Amino acid sequence: MKTRMNLSIIVSLFFAFAMVNTSEARTTYISFGASSAASSHYSYAVGAAKAINQYVDNVKVSVVETGASVDNLKRIRGGQLDMGIGGMKVMYEAYKGLGVWAESPYPDLRILWAYAKTIDYIVVRADSGITKLEDLTGKKFSPGIRGSATENTTKQIFKILGVEPEYYIGGASDAVKAIKDGRIMGYVKTGVGTQLDASTMDVMTLTKVRLISMTEEHVAKVKKALPYVSIVTVPAGGITALPDNPAYTNWGMTTVVECLKSMPEDQAYKFVKAIVKGKKFQVDAYPRHKDIDVVQETPVLTKVPLHAGAIKAYRELGAEVIPAEVIPPEAE
Repeated sequence: MKTRMNLSIIVSLFFAFAMVNTSEARTTYISFGASSAASSHYSYAVGAAKAINQYVDNVKVSVVETGASVDNLKRIRGGQLDMGIGGMKVMYEAYKGLGVWAESPYPDLRILWAYAKTIDYIVVRADSGITKLEDLTGKKFSPGIRGSATENTTKQIFKILGVEPEYYIGGASDAVKAIKDGRIMGYVKTGVGTQLDASTMDVMTLTKVRLISMTEEHVAKVKKALPYVSIVTVPAGGITALPDNPAYTNWGMTTVVECLKSMPEDQAYKFVKAIVKGKKFQVDAYPRHKDIDVVQETPVLTKVPLHAGAIKAYRELGAEVIPAEVIPPEAE
């Protein structure tokens, strides 16, 4: 009797273990490239991952701290990430093989969803003596997080405008510390929508700052050279943390989540559906996400083709316009 009981227990444990292993085998693990953990965009990625994990069965999305847009693109192509966040300008240049991507275009790049429209702020110490873009020449200055779209865009635009700072390259927290102790005079930092982000607010706890705006002449030169770059103006009084600031103009971007066309169509479809359904998770993590209509705006904001699975989701969700140019061959 004792032998039969022990055998029964062993058989039960075996099947229980087999069921657990079978369940684990069905789980798909997704690596989601974000940005520096100090960035508000990292927080967004955490909120988006929570939405997908909540509403898509047998999927586990893990957020990975990275150098943001450019770094994410390289890691996705190298198979280290399944998807990642990025700025539309960088996505477009990589897709088309422009600029630094001339020798290594990403024709298989696809967009899943857009999650924000933002502006980049040029922030300098108030005691730096810098009052216009040209004053940055020769000054120690951070163009943005190493490997990010902000860094890439800043350097490109400054070259067009003939502005030549002494660049300080590092992470967001490194730049904040360097501004506070006066080792550098300022940095470019993507805002939370049209508001200053947490890192700039941190700088302001110890150091008064000034925002350097583009002039109409600057804007004209940039639009001529880079017609796909967005120019954003925040009206006077529109920056909550600096209510007395005059109207501010600078380049901005649409931020998106990208992947490769090799992502399974059903997976991309479910991810978009989950993102729309789980908007609360994303707004809680990144409040400016409330200002974008993912379904209606993603298809018209993207300059890079949507993933075939995403297109299927947007059609079902009622997207009013899906331009022909964002429909890839595999979705036609």
